[in-house]
Amino acid sequence: MPRRRPLVLRRFVRLAALVLALSGELAAAAPQRPTDDAFILAIVPAGRPGGSPDLRSAKTDLARNPTDLGLAVRVARLAIEAGRASADPRRYGQAQAALAPWWNEANPPEEARVLRAVIRQALHDFQGALDDLDAILNQNPGNPQARLTRAFVRLVVGDAAGAAADCRDLPRAIGPLPAAVCRARVEALTGAAREGYVSLAGALDSDSRPDDTTRRFALAVLADIAVGLGRSRDADLFFADAAALGAADVPSLAGAADHLLETGRPAEVLKLLDGKGEADVLMLRRAIAAKRVGDARLAGWAAVLNERFAAAKASGVRLHLREEARFRLEIEGDAKGALSLALENWKVQKELADARLVLESAIAAGEPAAAEDVVGFIGGTGLVDVRVTPLLKRFEKKSS
Repeated sequence: MPRRRPLVLRRFVRLAALVLALSGELAAAAPQRPTDDAFILAIVPAGRPGGSPDLRSAKTDLARNPTDLGLAVRVARLAIEAGRASADPRRYGQAQAALAPWWNEANPPEEARVLRAVIRQALHDFQGALDDLDAILNQNPGNPQARLTRAFVRLVVGDAAGAAADCRDLPRAIGPLPAAVCRARVEALTGAAREGYVSLAGALDSDSRPDDTTRRFALAVLADIAVGLGRSRDADLFFADAAALGAADVPSLAGAADHLLETGRPAEVLKLLDGKGEADVLMLRRAIAAKRVGDARLAGWAAVLNERFAAAKASGVRLHLREEARFRLEIEGDAKGALSLALENWKVQKELADARLVLESAIAAGEPAAAEDVVGFIGGTGLVDVRVTPLLKRFEKKSS
């Protein structure tokens, strides 16, 4: 009989996969925190207003004893998982509410503090997340959740060296597959994508019993690295393997949709995303695909996205700058507006998608000097990726 992981480790692996996906590298949707009660963020399927039965049950138990740390952690974890899978921003608010008794404490219990860091990351409070994670690891360097989370927060803010150090220092208890994913993400962004690809593929083949969430995310990461290496057919296979594991979450769907768009298959995007919810990241990709094939639904999707972006701006919430910049560039053809948004986003996030968006917008706007910081950043990392290299060549021509 195959050996099964202890319950605590299996729970951690599920959280680890969650943390990885929250990094945004695969286009996960950042939650919004509206101040206007009339701002509609998402449409929840009928009959499930409170989320999954497990989440509803846990919330009921916590309401009876709101200072029970174990119950609060359970609710927060379930809510974060639901928020990530569906891109429903209200779930992060539920997670924060569950941790309310400890949220403003300078030194809360370690379990609560790790989840507070995850929520802060999702809300783009990256420095707050890092402050929590640094404090945890100063006291307990062997905390695997904090170590893995910090690695991916560091990647989001452009600290590849710090992320690499955290990946190297992951405890053995984490298991080979999450560790391989961590290393591969760093290697893919620092000029060693081929090595990371081979290592992660090997770890995926040798780990015979990862849970579906972890395996799905590892496959999505492998697919993304394959795309960057120009191995489009391999990426197709990895995305298909991930889809075969069951209902895909929003980040996985967005990653697969981007691959289809990049390989000239917009009609397949519309088919893939049909009936998959109203998350901004998915609606944006529907709109891009619709524009490319001349689908009449474009006008409706564009109007909804414009309304959402306007409402977010009015309420002071600017967590979807990447999506809005891409919308201005690819749907409206407003290169200067896209560049302004992309540069504002670059101040906060420094991932591949963010760098690419600045380069594309700067070239389209005829303002190559605006992308100098991004070009320098890419040069410093050693990144080699087929999605960026052609842009750099075009940028060089524009700036020469």
